[in-house]
Amino acid sequence: MPQAFSILFGAAFTVAVSLAAGRLLLRSLSIRLYRQEEHPLAFVTGAACLSLLTFLLCAVGAARKNIFLAAGLVLLAIAFRRGAHRPLGDSLPLIPALWKWLFRSIFTVFFVLYFFNAMAPEMSPDGVTYHLGLVSRYLRAHGFQRISTNMYANLSQGVEMLFLFAFAFGRHSAAALTHFAFLVTLPLAMLSYARRSGFTVAGVCGAILVFVSPVVGLDGTVAYNDVATACIVFTAFYLAQIWAAEESNQAVLVPLGLVAGCGYAAKYTAFVAVTYALGVVVCE
Repeated sequence: MPQAFSILFGAAFTVAVSLAAGRLLLRSLSIRLYRQEEHPLAFVTGAACLSLLTFLLCAVGAARKNIFLAAGLVLLAIAFRRGAHRPLGDSLPLIPALWKWLFRSIFTVFFVLYFFNAMAPEMSPDGVTYHLGLVSRYLRAHGFQRISTNMYANLSQGVEMLFLFAFAFGRHSAAALTHFAFLVTLPLAMLSYARRSGFTVAGVCGAILVFVSPVVGLDGTVAYNDVATACIVFTAFYLAQIWAAEESNQAVLVPLGLVAGCGYAAKYTAFVAVTYALGVVVCE
C-alpha cells in the first residue's frame, strides 16, 4: 500500500504542479480561453514550465526530493491563493447528446485500462534502460553529470525532466503515469479544439480514434516520450491557431513559444513545432 501511495502521489503531484503553473501563467497574461480548453492548455504549458524548472535545479546540483517537494508546494500555494483552481471563462459549444455519450463511454473504459497498465511495474526496454535509466542517475547525483558511455544522454530530455520530478517520489511507475497524463490530455485537447472551431462531431471521432489506437495506448502507458511529444506539438498548433484568430493579443505568443520550444526539448524531430509557430506568426 505505501508503494502504491508513493506512485500515485508522485504522478498526481507532478500533474497538479504542472496544471497550477500553467494556469498561473495563462491567467497572468490575461489570455481569454474557454473553460474546458483551459485544462489541457494549462497542463501542457505548465509541464513546459516544470520541465524547465527541473532542468535548472539539475544544472545547479539541487535535484533532490525535498527540493522538488518544496518547489511544488510553493507553486500550488501561490495558485490557490490567486484562485487559479477556480474555473473561468465561457463554456465551449455543446456536444450533441449521442456523441457526448459515445465519447464519455469509450473514454472511460480506455482510461481505466490505460491507468492500470501505466501503474504496473515498468517493463519497457527503452523506458527502463534509457528514459528512466538516465533519470535515476541524475537523481542519485542530484543533477547532471558527465556521461560519455551512452549516446542517448545527448538527446533531448525535456519530458524526462518531468519523469525525474515524478520519479523522485514514486519511482518508475510514477514516471509512466506522468506520461499517461499526456495520453489523456491529447484527446481532450483535440476535442476542445474541434468544439472551438465548429466541427465537434469530427473532433469526437478523431479524439476517439487516437485514444483507442493500440500503438498510442501502448506508448502512452510506459515511460516513453512519443505521446507526450505529440500532445505538446498539438498544443503548440492549438495556441498558434488561437493567436491567428486573435492576433491583437500578443500575450498568446508567450505560451506558444514556450510550448513550441518544449516540443523541441522533448524530441529533436519536434522542431516542426517551432517552425510552424514561427511560420504562423510571420505570415500573419
